[in-house]
Amino acid sequence: MVSWGYAFSRGVIIWLWAILWGIIGGAVALLLSGGVILALILNPTATPTGWPLLGVFGGVIIGSLVASIGSYAAIVKIILESKGTQQSPAS
Repeated sequence: MVSWGYAFSRGVIIWLWAILWGIIGGAVALLLSGGVILALILNPTATPTGWPLLGVFGGVIIGSLVASIGSYAAIVKIILESKGTQQSPAS
């Protein structure tokens, strides 16, 4: 059986990885949709059609996918690494 200290330490590591992947996903979303937003800010008289909105939503969706898939990958990585380092109980 795994101790609570070990479980909480792995939980903190997973939490930190999730924060990191959230930052990376946010940066991807900002980079992909930021150009569209910047173009609309620089030319406010332009009448936006559905394409700029689609670009912003596409950037946010791709950034969210990067964040969530990266977080799940971190969970799998930590679980598999800790499975190999666990001590088996003495028989």
